[in-house]
Amino acid sequence: MILAVASCLSLAVSASAAGTTTRKATDFKDYDRSAWYAEAVSSAVDNGLLYGKSSTMLDPNGDMTRAEMAAIINRSFGCYKTADISQYKDVAKSKWYYKDVALAVQMGTYNGRSNSSMAPDSPITRQEAMTVVAYAKTDLSKFADEKNISSWALPYVRAMVGADYIHGRTKGLDPLDNITRAEFAQIFANIIGTYIVSKDTYDKDIKGSVLIRPDEVTLKDMTVDGDLIIG
Repeated sequence: MILAVASCLSLAVSASAAGTTTRKATDFKDYDRSAWYAEAVSSAVDNGLLYGKSSTMLDPNGDMTRAEMAAIINRSFGCYKTADISQYKDVAKSKWYYKDVALAVQMGTYNGRSNSSMAPDSPITRQEAMTVVAYAKTDLSKFADEKNISSWALPYVRAMVGADYIHGRTKGLDPLDNITRAEFAQIFANIIGTYIVSKDTYDKDIKGSVLIRPDEVTLKDMTVDGDLIIG
């Protein structure tokens, strides 16, 4: 998956509902300032990574779909080249995510559920989400539900836990449960501490990982105490 090459992702949702204007988390009626996800979701929204399901609803506790995850990767890394996805009969050209799926397939971040099906509207599970962002290893024996992790996902789940990006839920990792938009925002917040979204020169030291999204950015006489990720 993409983070074998780099280690980051951003958060996005249907362009048909959200538009492209950057908004604040507090603009949405269902954003809870006191919730466990408040800081992470606010960061994702405020940095233009997470859009609402509508002009008034963010749906932080709603499930994330495979198509939305494809858009996440593309927006993170500025993808621009598409693949031929005509073999996937369930990805209609009229859908908002058609190009995002084509971009993700070209990047090698997404494969179909079968040779002819992509299942773009299906929810994505926690272990599937972890395969997109993992790049390390660790022991999972402290989690009682370790045995529930699928063999194909095991290295990636180990990676996420080992990198301290995933801490599990109350009783365990719940790898087969669907991941919510808020949970995914939290993962992203754990991975990325600082976003550089403006073309400029930066010369102040930064603690934690940094994601650079635009071009024409200069880093000068500074230390990044974490990963430097160039989208």
